[in-house]
Amino acid sequence: LEQTLSANETTPTATDTELGLKRRMALLDVLLQSSIDGKPLSNEDIREEVDTFMFEGHDTTSSALTFCLHLISRHPLVQAKLFEEIRKVLGADKDRPVTQRDLGELKYMECVIKESLRLYPTVPLIGRNFEEDVILRKHTRTQLKLIAQSIYLL
Repeated sequence: LEQTLSANETTPTATDTELGLKRRMALLDVLLQSSIDGKPLSNEDIREEVDTFMFEGHDTTSSALTFCLHLISRHPLVQAKLFEEIRKVLGADKDRPVTQRDLGELKYMECVIKESLRLYPTVPLIGRNFEEDVILRKHTRTQLKLIAQSIYLL
């Protein structure tokens, strides 16, 4: 895998595009350049990371999309306003390709998606491990090794 990729080193690094945006490196390129304790990741490590990204990305995206569509279906006024905004930005031509610029103009849709994610976060719990003592409200917690925070309680 590494030999094939290094033989075809045509993947550009982070450079400016004609729109003035930074081009992001592909996940595989990032993983190939990554290391743990100064050692490059093994092929097995890279496969595990790619598998995790593929599964987590698919799962969270489908969950977020399902909740967002459910909420839109339950609120006809929001649905009508979204339809109006889409028609205004994209026009009546259904065969017209949607551009990145078009997506940036869908401000109301962005608000709807963000509100949906606020109500139904794809990851409802955040956990952290601590390697040192933790000070919470002027009290040192020496036995605290893990803390979890619910997004719903924030």
